[in-house]
Amino acid sequence: MPNDPIRTPSPTKIRAYKQAPWREQTRLLAIGLASVFGLMAMLALFIFTGAQAAEAGLRVQSLIRERDRRLRQLEAQESELSQKQSEEWMRTRAAELGFSPAGAADIEYLVVAEAPATVAIPPSPTSLLYIEEDVALSPAYRETLLEWVLRAILRKGGS
Repeated sequence: MPNDPIRTPSPTKIRAYKQAPWREQTRLLAIGLASVFGLMAMLALFIFTGAQAAEAGLRVQSLIRERDRRLRQLEAQESELSQKQSEEWMRTRAAELGFSPAGAADIEYLVVAEAPATVAIPPSPTSLLYIEEDVALSPAYRETLLEWVLRAILRKGGS
């Protein structure tokens, strides 16, 4: 039966395909080294990301400390400003600059003429919609498009 596909090989051919012992050891060593390098690369990645996270955490703490320092500085400046706005501090500073309290004889009054009366603006639809009552505008700015067209037609019709 030379054409039988499931025949067993002869013992000499089995030995011919068997690998040398040093080749198996080299293959096992290569697999072991690849595993160790893969494990080391994975650990290095974990350490690298952990270091980045730690660095970011330290930066956040630094920024929080900076913010707190700025807030304390702002509060100190606000306290100093409120102290400088007090009446006592202003009186002391005025005395340092050579000012003295004014008496009744030191005060001069200036008489101002009465302000002219405001001119009343006749109410119109445009004045109620587009301007305030206390603002006086030229009639050219207060008329509507319809009023302007009618005035132009009447002017041409009358001439």
